[in-house]
Amino acid sequence: MSSDSQNGAYYKDSPVIQQPQNTGSKELSRQEKWIPVIYSCLLIAVGQTGMSLLLPALPEMHQDLQISTQMTQWLVSAYLLGFGPSQLFYGPLSDIYGRRPVLLSGLMVAVVGILLSLFASHSAALIIIGRVLQGVGAGCASVIARVSLRDRYEGAHLRQAMAYFGIVMAFVPTITPLAGGFLTTHFGWVSIFFTMAGYLGLLWVLLFYRFEETHVAEPANDRAHAADFIHQYWQLLKSDHFRCYSGVVWIQYALNIFSISVMPFIMQVQVGISADVYGRWTLFPAIALVLGGVLASKTRHYFSKESVLQAAAALQFVSGLSMLLLPHTALLMMAGLALFSFGNGMAFPNALSSLLEPYKRTAGTATALAGAGQMLTASFSSALLVGIGITSISGLGMVLLLGSSVLLYLTRHASHTIPACDDWHSHQHPAHNRVPL
Repeated sequence: MSSDSQNGAYYKDSPVIQQPQNTGSKELSRQEKWIPVIYSCLLIAVGQTGMSLLLPALPEMHQDLQISTQMTQWLVSAYLLGFGPSQLFYGPLSDIYGRRPVLLSGLMVAVVGILLSLFASHSAALIIIGRVLQGVGAGCASVIARVSLRDRYEGAHLRQAMAYFGIVMAFVPTITPLAGGFLTTHFGWVSIFFTMAGYLGLLWVLLFYRFEETHVAEPANDRAHAADFIHQYWQLLKSDHFRCYSGVVWIQYALNIFSISVMPFIMQVQVGISADVYGRWTLFPAIALVLGGVLASKTRHYFSKESVLQAAAALQFVSGLSMLLLPHTALLMMAGLALFSFGNGMAFPNALSSLLEPYKRTAGTATALAGAGQMLTASFSSALLVGIGITSISGLGMVLLLGSSVLLYLTRHASHTIPACDDWHSHQHPAHNRVPL
């Protein structure tokens, strides 16, 4: 019996995990089955474009606004400052009040932030405040994009949805800088804020009329309070299940961000290719990532999630070895990175679906903690590794070897873990639906 089958039996018999009340994805038409995935992809692009679309415009903004390099960097950091921590609030709120009102409210905050940056384009300080608000609002899109898929799908269908979601999540940042550069060159950096405002405005209207609620709001007399939020986060952090699978998600994302950060330096300075040539080489790992996601989708009925995660980590271990042992040519280095990206595409949907599947009532909370941890882990680890000078081919290879070794350990241990309690008020009623941790 596969791991998926075993897990399905466990969740069915568990006193904690209830069967979903919504219609299973097997009973949906082909069109209905894809609509939630499309919405989630549109939502995850909100956070991605808010970050990467502006990057090519930073030099021009630096000159036009006559600000220091440090102040220019704050145009990026301010967005992340709002984007990361805000997810910790949107997740629990969406569990209590439902996904739709939280999503529409959060996106409106993002629109206000963009408009502030747009109409105060003469003031760097006001643009930075607008960027914070934009990040705070965009945090809701990141949470609801993931958790709405969890609300809609189960089992193998969830893995398939997460596979295509993961492809878009990884692919959008490779496309938006090109669009940002085009807009900046032909229309000026202000056009980027017009573009972001237009996208969010149209998306808000679409969601207002077409997005259906995927999670029933808590009854007024049973709604959680701040203490419940803290308790549920603590329960999740104490759970081996959450730590293992969230650890896989965080490490995979952190390794991806680190490799993207150092590979341009490696290829242009150490290997000796031009920036233009490197830009074309980046299509190689991008295509490999897409193929990994497609493989994860197509094989979801044949292999357990744990076996796919272990295979992905093994491929990434080989990727690290290739960077240490093979000649440092452009082809071999990018082939090694493509092998890592292929494993990344395989791993993400299986890890995220395994992480979220046990949780229904508190899926937003679990998603929020996983998302915030993913961003913080990637940001701090990349900054630390670059800060201590790991910017060489051998350094990247060693990081991939170490990271994939940890991933192998986590995936082997994860299959034997028990999820945290899916109940807001379990700390108030110790005997109510508690699973020993």
